[in-house]
Formats: sequence, C-alpha cells, structure tokens
Amino acid sequence: MAVDPLKEQQSNEILMGVVPKRIMLFIHSMRGGGSERQLSYLANELAGRSETALVTLDHAGNDNYPLDPTVERIGLGLTATNGGLVRGVLANLNRIRALRQHISTWKPQLVISFCDSNNILALAACPRKIPVIISERSDPRHQRLSRFWEGMRRYTYPKCHACVVQTSQVGEYLQSRRLVHRNQWVVIPSAMKSPAIDLVACERQRAAAEPKTLVYVGRLSKEKRVDRLLYAWAGLQTHHDQWSLNIVGDGAERSTLQDLARNLGVSNSVIWSLWSDDVWNSLRLANAYCLVSQYEGFPQSMLEAMAAGLPVAVTDCSPAIRQTITDGVDGLIISSEGQTAAVLDRLLSNPELRLSLGRNAASRARDFEWSSIAPLWLHAIDQAMD
Repeated sequence: MAVDPLKEQQSNEILMGVVPKRIMLFIHSMRGGGSERQLSYLANELAGRSETALVTLDHAGNDNYPLDPTVERIGLGLTATNGGLVRGVLANLNRIRALRQHISTWKPQLVISFCDSNNILALAACPRKIPVIISERSDPRHQRLSRFWEGMRRYTYPKCHACVVQTSQVGEYLQSRRLVHRNQWVVIPSAMKSPAIDLVACERQRAAAEPKTLVYVGRLSKEKRVDRLLYAWAGLQTHHDQWSLNIVGDGAERSTLQDLARNLGVSNSVIWSLWSDDVWNSLRLANAYCLVSQYEGFPQSMLEAMAAGLPVAVTDCSPAIRQTITDGVDGLIISSEGQTAAVLDRLLSNPELRLSLGRNAASRARDFEWSSIAPLWLHAIDQAMD
C-alpha cells in the first residue's frame, strides 16, 4: 500500500507533540473488558513518553491486562459497597478522598479517566488546575445512571478539559444535555492490537473444523442480551447440529444464562469459556462471531473478530456498527431482535459467504489498529495541555 507523505508527516507531528511528564490514568478495575483493554493500550503507549500511574478502585492484584513495568499501579481497594443510599454516598465520598490524596501526593500534570461514574469521581477529586480528560466508553443515551449519579454528572462533566467519545452521536447527545460544549468532545474510536495472524492458515483450519464454532466474546451482563442468542441458538440446533456455540466471558448473568441453556435443551452444544487475556486463540479456532447486545459504545471484541478474519453477525446496537460494517460486505447486521435467528442461519448455512465476509472484515479492521488510533489520543492530550 502506497504511503501518503503528507499524512505520514502529519502523523509524525502529532506523535512529537508535547506529552506531559506525569500522567495519571483512572478506571474502576483492570480485570477484563473492552474499556480496560483500551486503557492498557494507552498506559503502555504513554509509559515510553512520560511517568505514568494507573489508579483503580479495585485492588491492583486483580489485573488481567499486561502493563509496562514502568507504569506505577495504585489499587485503592474501594470497590465494595454495603448497599443503601446513605452508605453508597459515604462510600463514594471515601473514594473521592482517597483519589484526591493520591493526586495530591503523585502530582500529575494530567488525569485521564475512563467510564461514566469513574469520570464523575475523577472530576470531583481533581483540583481545577489539573486538566482532566474523560472518556465515555458506553452509550449514555441507553446506559442511564441513577438519579444521584446523573445529577453528579451534570455538575462535574462541564469541568473536563476534553471528553473522548467513540461516536459523534454520543458527543452530540452529551452536548444536547449541556454536559459538555462542542469544543470539548472529540471522537476517538475503539482500537485493538492484533497479533500476526496467518489468515490463509485460519481459512484452511476453519474449512476442516468439525464441529464448527460460533463464538461470542464479552461480559455476561443484561445489556449484552446473551439470552437472546441462546433462544436463537435453540431454534437453529435442528438445522445446524454440526455447530457448537462458544460463549467466552464472565459476569453477573453467568449462572442465569447457564440455567436458560439447560431449560432450552442446548447445554450439550454450548461451551462456557472463562475470560482470557488471549482472546485471539478463541477467535482463531472459531468459524463465525456474533454480538447481540442491546447497546454498545464501540464493541472491541467485534473489531478483534474481524481482524482474525471471522465473519461477524452483530445487532445494530451502536452507531459504530454501521460506521464500521457494510451489511453483506464485511459483516451481517441484525437490524431487529426478530431477525437474530434468520441472520445467524444465513451465516451458518453458507461457507462461501463466511469466507467472503471474513476476508473483507480483516481488511476493514486494519483501520482500527492501535498504531492508527494512538496518534489521536496523543493529539487530544497535547490539546488538553495548551
């Protein structure tokens, strides 16, 4: 592929921007998930350019993502709550105090926070002299917080120096709610770091695989609607008994979903795989990928599946879906809940379609490699320090 000298020069200028000497990153935990993976990429990117600390509400010992050894890990150990409004407020005041103390001691020149309630805590804890970049990782149009948190968001969000969103629709929504101004929000899509994958070898392996595997990768929580997938799977089994369903992930809904699989009579064809930091092995061994979420920010696992050359079937759960996928070209879009089984049936029934979609998906996914997205983050950091 030919290199555009002008674009290469502009990218180099961004990479040579002024990066603060001390940057503190903040998120709830590093146990697993797309947001956590993104923050690990950012932490490791910044580690070679500045002194970097990564603070979590969780204990540092629960991390599942590798970090550069120069990243200072600070785990507050403040995730537990005993329930009730008063106790919840007191717990969050304690989190703000603890975070404020570490900010005062560590003295960052910039704080970057990921995810809604964490953003509120970070903005409440930081003195105004320290710029704060917040990042919305889901879709606040659908993932509404409690009345208390929404009130806190209205009070704190306007204080941010920048708000990173994954789609322009989320930025426009936050602007319409007067949570941020137009000059505060910036779009930076999700990204991934794909290993060297021999796609030709994967195609041969997938063609020969028996049984073939449909894979889901993600958190087992209500908005992911894995129940919808299991209902569709129950209807597909009679026509696709040579397929298995591999559900990779963990979460609060795990036992409920396993009970549902038993009640639907599909337990023998469903594999329950715990979360792993080597998701690529599951993707290499699969024949197709599905995502059936009610809503998403910018699904990381979808990008990884596409990079692995998998044909993907995904619900129209985020503006990012149609910005990433052309239906029938590099993936299949499930436009309504009632279409789930029909779209999956089309995918499982047609090996030629799977091959074509997978090849096009791998090509499209290259646009979302971390090497292409990192300069956008560095530029946002540079702008926040002006």
